[in-house]
Amino acid sequence: MDKRALIGIALSILVLVAYQAIVTHIYGPPPASVAPENPSPQPPPALAPEAAAPLAAAPKAEAPPALAPAKAAREITVETDNYTAVFTTQGARLKSFKFKKYRSSVNENSPPFEIVGAAPGVPLPLGVRWQTPAPFNDEALAYAVQGGDLKLAGAEKGTLVFQGQTESGVTITKSFTFSGSSYPIQFDVAVKAAEGAAPVPEVLLTDQSDHPVPNHDAPFEGFIALVDNKIKREHPPDAAKGQEFSGDVSWAGFGHTYFFFALLPDNGAQHKVSVHQVGAALVGAIAGTAPSEHYTLFVGPKEIDTLKSVGKGIERSIDFGLFWFISIPLLYVLHFFHGFTVSYGIDIIILTVLIKILMAPLTHKSYVSMKQMQKLQPQMERLKERFSEDKEKLNKEIMELYKRNGVNPLGGCLPMVLQLPVFYGLYNCLGTPIELRHAPFLWIKDLSRPDWQSLTFSVPSWWPAALPAGVPVLTILMGASMFLQQWMTPTAGDPNQKKMMMLMPLIFTFMFVSFPAGLTVYWLVNNLLTIVQQYWINRTVK
Repeated sequence: MDKRALIGIALSILVLVAYQAIVTHIYGPPPASVAPENPSPQPPPALAPEAAAPLAAAPKAEAPPALAPAKAAREITVETDNYTAVFTTQGARLKSFKFKKYRSSVNENSPPFEIVGAAPGVPLPLGVRWQTPAPFNDEALAYAVQGGDLKLAGAEKGTLVFQGQTESGVTITKSFTFSGSSYPIQFDVAVKAAEGAAPVPEVLLTDQSDHPVPNHDAPFEGFIALVDNKIKREHPPDAAKGQEFSGDVSWAGFGHTYFFFALLPDNGAQHKVSVHQVGAALVGAIAGTAPSEHYTLFVGPKEIDTLKSVGKGIERSIDFGLFWFISIPLLYVLHFFHGFTVSYGIDIIILTVLIKILMAPLTHKSYVSMKQMQKLQPQMERLKERFSEDKEKLNKEIMELYKRNGVNPLGGCLPMVLQLPVFYGLYNCLGTPIELRHAPFLWIKDLSRPDWQSLTFSVPSWWPAALPAGVPVLTILMGASMFLQQWMTPTAGDPNQKKMMMLMPLIFTFMFVSFPAGLTVYWLVNNLLTIVQQYWINRTVK
């Protein structure tokens, strides 16, 4: 087997390794059962139900409207242009958060996607706790509330103020300021002690520690934070083991592939963030050094321009991977075309043509080099017969043959290797951002999901779970186009190399069955353009 065949095998292995990495990136590592560190953990301190005490009188110049003590848990609804949020006075926590512009599934009749909701054993988020002078958690504390249901639109703003008092006389105030047209919420937390120094509060975010049914419309990524300008990504199994970070905290929260729930301290210097598993919940905590802290609460889509408008680099919560510097410009190119086409499928086709034009010199050089190698094959066979007993002399003569004819033996493979970063960058451009979520094209219902999910069929109980329960029409067309492309591509004549290269379309077809349909559209159109280019080269290069 000659060097080209070895290089081809190496490239195949590289593609398969990249495929495994991509699949792991989509679905995460296999779920692992997390055993508690201490086989006999001490139960958490019991929280006594506490009624809200009458509020301390404020100076007359700053006195707000009277806050009525809450006798029973009350729910307050906040509706804006983008979401509907429900708060409860028990713990002054967020009970539900639904997006108006994003559905739960690709079904047009599916309800709005709910990123926060009640789950067994999972406390509601936006709680407050502290460890000193005595451990306390406000989960059972009844708050009084200033304000009622809000319905905001456009530039309108509204505020809710929750206030509660512990048995020891510590007053906790949580203030939320909403805007009708934007996702960020101003969130202020203040703790005041009746005597002595006030405790420093930790603000809590929560999510399920185990997602037994993966939500492919919003896969859970785990805990994400930006500390000292470094991204910390703790996938669910790692987050469950417990992680702590301290430094300059820009933001921290729980991420899904397409949505993010995070807190951004106004001044995150000397802050601490942590995440631990507590029963069925993952509990993230963020704390500063003062009894009062100002935050921005972001609960919204991971749309790059929306995130950039929030600031503090929160757009880095989108995992574009190692080749982010390729993915982000390609995404903006899609945005540009979408302003004219209003179809992400057409945008991908235009982007494919643009990339093909940019890559045309590399692919042209690759195919011309392979055709030249094919022409030299008879002379190489004669050299192999002549120097069959002297491998060193044979290699030297072959290199001389290449040199006399101006052929680079790596000319056919190197351009393909240089295109791999573009392919991986494009993969994250098409599979990670929210833009392609539920985006239709032709018969495809969702360009962010495999195309077979758009043409599903019922399967018997014995049907293997690993096999698709649908027809991957686009993937089959892609495989057929790749087979035709390989058939037209010149080879050096090595039978083993020919067999390996003709096997590649089959390998890629199986790989693309689980890839986003948007990426399959790209690869199919790229193959068709390559076939046209190869036909032209075969006709013009003698």
